[in-house]
Amino acid sequence: MPITVIGDSTLDVTVRPMETPRAGGDAPATISLAPGGQGANVAVRLARAGIDVRLATAIADDAPGRLLSAALEADGVAVVRLAAERSGVVISMLDPGGERSMLSDRVHLDPGALAAACADAEWVHCSGYALADDATGDALAELLGSLPPATRVSAAGGSLPDDPALAARVRDRLAAAGIVLLILGREEAAALLSQQPPSLPAAAEALASTLPGAIAVVTGGAAGSAAAGPGFALSVPAVEPTAAAVDATGAGDAYVAAVIGRLSAGRWPPEVATLRDAMERGSRDGGMVARVLGAQGRIPAEPAAR
Repeated sequence: MPITVIGDSTLDVTVRPMETPRAGGDAPATISLAPGGQGANVAVRLARAGIDVRLATAIADDAPGRLLSAALEADGVAVVRLAAERSGVVISMLDPGGERSMLSDRVHLDPGALAAACADAEWVHCSGYALADDATGDALAELLGSLPPATRVSAAGGSLPDDPALAARVRDRLAAAGIVLLILGREEAAALLSQQPPSLPAAAEALASTLPGAIAVVTGGAAGSAAAGPGFALSVPAVEPTAAAVDATGAGDAYVAAVIGRLSAGRWPPEVATLRDAMERGSRDGGMVARVLGAQGRIPAEPAAR
Protein backbone atom coordinates (compact mmCIF):
# COMPACT_ATOMS: atom_id res chain seq x y z
CA MET A 1 0.00 0.00 0.00
CA PRO A 2 1.31 3.51 -0.76
CA ILE A 3 2.56 6.22 1.53
CA THR A 4 0.25 9.24 1.42
CA VAL A 5 1.83 12.66 1.84
CA ILE A 6 -0.40 15.64 2.69
CA GLY A 7 1.04 19.06 1.99
CA ASP A 8 1.65 21.87 -0.43
CA SER A 9 3.09 22.01 -3.92
CA THR A 10 4.48 25.39 -4.84
CA LEU A 11 6.30 27.07 -7.66
CA ASP A 12 9.59 28.15 -6.09
CA VAL A 13 11.20 31.35 -7.30
CA THR A 14 14.78 31.13 -6.01
CA VAL A 15 16.77 34.37 -5.87
CA ARG A 16 20.51 34.54 -5.20
CA PRO A 17 21.57 38.23 -5.07
CA MET A 18 25.11 38.95 -6.29
CA GLU A 19 25.26 42.08 -4.14
CA THR A 20 23.26 43.48 -1.26
CA PRO A 21 19.92 44.86 -2.52
CA ARG A 22 19.29 48.53 -1.75
CA ALA A 23 16.07 50.51 -1.66
CA GLY A 24 15.33 51.96 -5.09
CA GLY A 25 18.27 50.09 -6.64
CA ASP A 26 18.65 47.26 -9.14
CA ALA A 27 20.93 44.49 -7.88
CA PRO A 28 22.07 41.67 -10.18
CA ALA A 29 20.93 38.19 -9.14
CA THR A 30 20.59 34.63 -10.31
CA ILE A 31 16.87 33.74 -10.45
CA SER A 32 15.36 30.34 -11.18
CA LEU A 33 11.90 28.75 -11.29
CA ALA A 34 11.44 25.16 -10.09
CA PRO A 35 8.89 22.93 -8.33
CA GLY A 36 8.84 22.91 -4.55
CA GLY A 37 6.53 22.82 -1.55
CA GLN A 38 7.08 20.88 1.66
CA GLY A 39 4.64 18.09 0.82
CA ALA A 40 5.80 17.77 -2.78
CA ASN A 41 9.47 17.76 -1.78
CA VAL A 42 8.96 14.80 0.56
CA ALA A 43 6.79 12.90 -1.95
CA VAL A 44 9.30 13.40 -4.78
CA ARG A 45 12.23 12.12 -2.69
CA LEU A 46 10.21 9.05 -1.68
CA ALA A 47 9.25 8.35 -5.29
CA ARG A 48 12.86 8.65 -6.44
CA ALA A 49 13.75 6.05 -3.81
CA GLY A 50 11.35 3.64 -5.50
CA ILE A 51 8.55 3.95 -2.94
CA ASP A 52 4.89 3.95 -4.01
CA VAL A 53 3.72 7.41 -2.94
CA ARG A 54 0.82 9.70 -3.58
CA LEU A 55 0.55 13.37 -2.75
CA ALA A 56 -2.67 15.06 -1.66
CA THR A 57 -2.16 18.71 -2.52
CA ALA A 58 -3.93 21.83 -3.75
CA ILE A 59 -3.04 22.59 -7.38
CA ALA A 60 -5.05 24.87 -9.64
CA ASP A 61 -5.42 24.67 -13.40
CA ASP A 62 -3.09 27.60 -14.01
CA ALA A 63 0.43 28.03 -15.38
CA PRO A 64 2.23 27.20 -12.11
CA GLY A 65 -0.14 24.28 -11.52
CA ARG A 66 0.54 22.75 -14.91
CA LEU A 67 4.29 23.00 -14.35
CA LEU A 68 3.96 21.40 -10.91
CA SER A 69 1.72 18.59 -12.12
CA ALA A 70 4.09 17.73 -14.97
CA ALA A 71 7.10 17.64 -12.64
CA LEU A 72 5.34 15.38 -10.13
CA GLU A 73 4.20 13.02 -12.89
CA ALA A 74 7.74 12.87 -14.30
CA ASP A 75 9.00 11.71 -10.90
CA GLY A 76 6.32 9.04 -10.53
CA VAL A 77 4.26 10.70 -7.80
CA ALA A 78 0.53 9.92 -7.92
CA VAL A 79 -1.26 13.22 -7.34
CA VAL A 80 -4.60 13.64 -5.59
CA ARG A 81 -5.51 17.16 -6.68
CA LEU A 82 -7.47 19.22 -4.17
CA ALA A 83 -9.47 22.17 -5.44
CA ALA A 84 -7.65 25.51 -5.46
CA GLU A 85 -8.35 28.93 -6.97
CA ARG A 86 -4.64 29.38 -7.62
CA SER A 87 -1.46 27.40 -7.17
CA GLY A 88 0.97 28.35 -4.42
CA VAL A 89 4.13 30.35 -5.10
CA VAL A 90 7.14 30.82 -2.80
CA ILE A 91 10.03 33.25 -3.22
CA SER A 92 13.21 31.92 -1.64
CA MET A 93 16.02 34.43 -1.00
CA LEU A 94 19.43 32.79 -0.59
CA ASP A 95 22.34 34.26 1.35
CA PRO A 96 25.99 33.54 0.40
CA GLY A 97 26.02 30.46 2.64
CA GLY A 98 22.94 28.94 1.01
CA GLU A 99 20.56 29.66 3.90
CA ARG A 100 17.13 30.82 2.75
CA SER A 101 14.47 33.29 3.76
CA MET A 102 11.06 32.72 2.22
CA LEU A 103 8.10 34.82 1.13
CA SER A 104 5.15 32.46 0.76
CA ASP A 105 1.79 32.63 -0.99
CA ARG A 106 0.39 29.28 0.13
CA VAL A 107 -3.13 27.95 -0.46
CA HIS A 108 -5.36 26.12 2.02
CA LEU A 109 -5.90 22.37 1.81
CA ASP A 110 -9.45 21.00 2.01
CA PRO A 111 -9.49 18.38 4.81
CA GLY A 112 -12.91 17.15 3.66
CA ALA A 113 -11.37 15.91 0.41
CA LEU A 114 -8.47 14.04 2.03
CA ALA A 115 -10.19 10.94 3.41
CA ALA A 116 -10.03 9.01 0.14
CA ALA A 117 -6.33 9.77 -0.26
CA CYS A 118 -5.59 8.25 3.14
CA ALA A 119 -7.98 5.30 2.99
CA ASP A 120 -5.59 2.43 2.20
CA ALA A 121 -2.27 3.97 3.21
CA GLU A 122 -0.06 2.23 5.73
CA TRP A 123 1.73 5.53 6.41
CA VAL A 124 0.35 9.06 6.20
CA HIS A 125 2.77 11.96 6.45
CA CYS A 126 1.48 15.49 6.98
CA SER A 127 3.30 18.77 6.47
CA GLY A 128 3.53 20.95 9.54
CA TYR A 129 2.32 23.91 7.50
CA ALA A 130 -1.06 22.22 7.04
CA LEU A 131 -1.45 21.46 10.75
CA ALA A 132 -0.43 25.02 11.68
CA ASP A 133 -3.05 26.51 9.33
CA ASP A 134 -5.86 27.72 11.62
CA ALA A 135 -8.32 27.63 8.72
CA THR A 136 -8.09 23.86 8.38
CA GLY A 137 -5.71 22.50 11.04
CA ASP A 138 -8.37 21.30 13.49
CA ALA A 139 -10.34 19.43 10.83
CA LEU A 140 -7.15 17.91 9.44
CA ALA A 141 -6.06 16.70 12.88
CA GLU A 142 -9.50 15.16 13.41
CA LEU A 143 -9.25 13.33 10.09
CA LEU A 144 -5.77 11.98 10.86
CA GLY A 145 -6.88 10.90 14.31
CA SER A 146 -9.76 8.92 12.79
CA LEU A 147 -7.48 6.71 10.67
CA PRO A 148 -7.14 3.03 11.65
CA PRO A 149 -4.75 2.40 14.56
CA ALA A 150 -2.42 0.43 12.26
CA THR A 151 -1.85 3.51 10.08
CA ARG A 152 1.35 5.30 11.04
CA VAL A 153 0.93 9.06 11.05
CA SER A 154 3.91 11.42 10.98
CA ALA A 155 4.39 15.16 10.74
CA ALA A 156 7.35 17.43 10.09
CA GLY A 157 8.41 21.01 9.54
CA GLY A 158 6.19 24.03 9.23
CA SER A 159 8.54 26.92 10.09
CA LEU A 160 6.43 27.84 13.12
CA PRO A 161 6.74 31.47 14.24
CA ASP A 162 7.45 32.41 17.83
CA ASP A 163 3.78 32.46 18.83
CA PRO A 164 2.95 30.60 22.09
CA ALA A 165 -0.81 30.61 21.39
CA LEU A 166 -0.33 29.05 17.95
CA ALA A 167 2.20 26.59 19.39
CA ALA A 168 -0.39 25.42 21.93
CA ARG A 169 -2.95 24.88 19.18
CA VAL A 170 -0.47 22.91 17.07
CA ARG A 171 0.51 20.73 20.05
CA ASP A 172 -3.17 19.93 20.56
CA ARG A 173 -3.55 19.07 16.87
CA LEU A 174 -0.51 16.81 16.89
CA ALA A 175 -1.96 14.92 19.86
CA ALA A 176 -5.41 14.70 18.25
CA ALA A 177 -3.86 13.45 15.01
CA GLY A 178 -2.24 10.47 16.73
CA ILE A 179 1.27 11.35 15.54
CA VAL A 180 3.78 8.53 16.04
CA LEU A 181 6.77 10.37 14.51
CA LEU A 182 7.51 14.10 14.65
CA ILE A 183 10.54 15.61 12.88
CA LEU A 184 11.39 19.27 13.44
CA GLY A 185 14.33 21.57 12.96
CA ARG A 186 15.89 23.08 16.08
CA GLU A 187 14.11 26.45 15.73
CA GLU A 188 10.79 24.78 14.88
CA ALA A 189 11.11 22.67 18.02
CA ALA A 190 11.83 25.76 20.12
CA ALA A 191 8.76 27.50 18.69
CA LEU A 192 6.52 24.49 19.35
CA LEU A 193 7.82 24.16 22.91
CA SER A 194 7.68 27.95 23.48
CA GLN A 195 11.21 27.71 24.92
CA GLN A 196 14.75 27.22 23.67
CA PRO A 197 16.09 23.87 24.95
CA PRO A 198 19.83 23.85 25.68
CA SER A 199 20.64 21.06 23.21
CA LEU A 200 19.19 18.90 20.44
CA PRO A 201 18.77 15.90 22.80
CA ALA A 202 16.97 18.12 25.31
CA ALA A 203 14.66 19.39 22.57
CA ALA A 204 13.88 15.84 21.39
CA GLU A 205 13.14 14.69 24.93
CA ALA A 206 10.89 17.70 25.59
CA LEU A 207 8.94 17.08 22.38
CA ALA A 208 8.58 13.38 23.12
CA SER A 209 7.17 14.21 26.55
CA THR A 210 4.42 16.28 24.91
CA LEU A 211 3.41 13.32 22.69
CA PRO A 212 3.50 10.23 24.91
CA GLY A 213 4.32 7.10 22.93
CA ALA A 214 5.64 9.01 19.91
CA ILE A 215 9.19 9.40 18.60
CA ALA A 216 10.49 12.97 18.28
CA VAL A 217 13.47 13.85 16.08
CA VAL A 218 15.15 17.27 16.11
CA THR A 219 17.64 18.25 13.42
CA GLY A 220 20.39 20.83 13.70
CA GLY A 221 22.27 20.86 10.39
CA ALA A 222 26.00 20.55 11.04
CA ALA A 223 25.21 19.83 14.71
CA GLY A 224 23.59 16.53 13.73
CA SER A 225 20.23 15.30 15.00
CA ALA A 226 18.73 13.76 18.12
CA ALA A 227 15.75 11.52 18.81
CA ALA A 228 13.79 10.50 21.88
CA GLY A 229 10.89 8.16 22.49
CA PRO A 230 9.58 5.60 24.95
CA GLY A 231 12.59 4.39 26.91
CA PHE A 232 15.37 5.68 24.67
CA ALA A 233 17.36 8.73 23.58
CA LEU A 234 19.68 8.89 20.59
CA SER A 235 22.13 11.40 19.08
CA VAL A 236 23.55 11.12 15.57
CA PRO A 237 26.36 13.30 14.18
CA ALA A 238 25.89 15.09 10.89
CA VAL A 239 27.03 13.50 7.65
CA GLU A 240 28.27 16.60 5.84
CA PRO A 241 29.64 16.62 2.26
CA THR A 242 32.88 18.51 1.74
CA ALA A 243 31.44 20.87 -0.89
CA ALA A 244 29.98 24.19 0.23
CA ALA A 245 26.20 24.48 0.66
CA VAL A 246 24.41 26.47 -2.03
CA ASP A 247 20.69 26.10 -1.22
CA ALA A 248 19.25 24.74 2.05
CA THR A 249 15.63 25.06 0.87
CA GLY A 250 14.81 21.35 0.52
CA ALA A 251 17.43 19.82 2.82
CA GLY A 252 15.05 19.27 5.73
CA ASP A 253 12.44 17.65 3.48
CA ALA A 254 15.09 15.30 2.08
CA TYR A 255 15.98 14.31 5.66
CA VAL A 256 12.31 13.58 6.40
CA ALA A 257 11.87 11.50 3.24
CA ALA A 258 14.96 9.41 3.97
CA VAL A 259 13.82 8.70 7.53
CA ILE A 260 10.28 7.77 6.51
CA GLY A 261 11.51 5.68 3.62
CA ARG A 262 13.77 3.65 5.90
CA LEU A 263 11.28 3.25 8.74
CA SER A 264 8.29 2.42 6.54
CA ALA A 265 9.94 -0.83 5.49
CA GLY A 266 10.02 -2.30 9.01
CA ARG A 267 7.90 -2.84 12.06
CA TRP A 268 6.75 -0.15 14.46
CA PRO A 269 8.18 0.98 16.77
CA PRO A 270 11.57 0.61 15.11
CA GLU A 271 14.69 -0.76 16.74
CA VAL A 272 17.07 1.96 17.91
CA ALA A 273 19.67 0.71 15.41
CA THR A 274 17.13 1.07 12.59
CA LEU A 275 16.25 4.59 13.69
CA ARG A 276 19.93 5.52 13.86
CA ASP A 277 20.44 4.23 10.32
CA ALA A 278 17.40 6.22 9.14
CA MET A 279 18.73 9.42 10.74
CA GLU A 280 22.17 8.88 9.20
CA ARG A 281 20.56 8.45 5.79
CA GLY A 282 18.52 11.61 6.38
CA SER A 283 21.62 13.59 7.28
CA ARG A 284 23.46 12.30 4.22
CA ASP A 285 20.60 13.11 1.82
CA GLY A 286 19.86 16.48 3.42
CA GLY A 287 23.53 17.45 3.13
CA MET A 288 23.65 16.48 -0.54
CA VAL A 289 20.42 18.35 -1.33
CA ALA A 290 21.87 21.50 0.23
CA ARG A 291 24.66 21.27 -2.37
CA VAL A 292 22.30 21.55 -5.37
CA LEU A 293 20.04 24.40 -6.41
CA GLY A 294 16.31 23.99 -5.88
CA ALA A 295 14.21 22.19 -3.27
CA GLN A 296 13.83 19.18 -5.57
CA GLY A 297 17.28 19.37 -7.16
CA ARG A 298 18.45 15.90 -8.12
CA ILE A 299 21.32 14.37 -6.15
CA PRO A 300 23.70 11.65 -7.41
CA ALA A 301 21.89 8.78 -5.67
CA GLU A 302 18.60 9.55 -7.45
CA PRO A 303 17.49 8.31 -10.90
CA ALA A 304 16.77 10.64 -13.81
CA ALA A 305 13.20 11.82 -14.36
CA ARG A 306 10.95 9.63 -16.47
